[in-house]
Amino acid sequence: MHFPRRAFIPLETRHRRRLTVARGNLSLTGFTLVELLIAVAIFSVVSIAIYATFSSGAAVLRRVKDTDLTQQRILLKTERFSRELREQPACRKRLFQGDKTRISFCANIDYFPYRLTYFFDSSANAFKRVADKLDEIIDEENNLNPEFHSPAVIFLPEVKEVKFSYLYLDLNKNAYLWTDQWEQDYLPFAVKFIIFTEKQKYESTVYLPRA
Repeated sequence: MHFPRRAFIPLETRHRRRLTVARGNLSLTGFTLVELLIAVAIFSVVSIAIYATFSSGAAVLRRVKDTDLTQQRILLKTERFSRELREQPACRKRLFQGDKTRISFCANIDYFPYRLTYFFDSSANAFKRVADKLDEIIDEENNLNPEFHSPAVIFLPEVKEVKFSYLYLDLNKNAYLWTDQWEQDYLPFAVKFIIFTEKQKYESTVYLPRA
């Protein structure tokens, strides 16, 4: 009995499918359903990431566009004030004092110790700054002069009101409380300040790492 010879057909891989039809064998190249689902998932993740990037960038542009130069200046100034509060060094003299509208603390300017004082001048509607060198405000008896030695400069103009408050631990009540007067020999845990302008209110809380 003679059997007809058949052509040799290699074993199919996972990337090759064999389609059997009535007249013979036909091999087609394609992807499996799992591979298609993985490709769609990767494309979706990339698309979402690109959309989120463009969306956040557009939001930043809108925020910058809506913020005028006066608001930008206030934001930069308040950030500088917050940084000086956080980075104040340890001083031998007790320099940190504060009340509702005025605060004084130690600072290093050009590697020299200073006493920085910020206060609200209601007559000028301005938030002012004074930088006094320590060697110029300490007398021969090692006493600290509470008066200003350097002239006050306007830190923020067109300010209606400034409020300071100070966070401390009340051991009797075993609770953290805020006060608007600070005359202790140690630093408070945090300083909260609120600056009122004609259009907006700027509020921030600065936690002191050396407290």
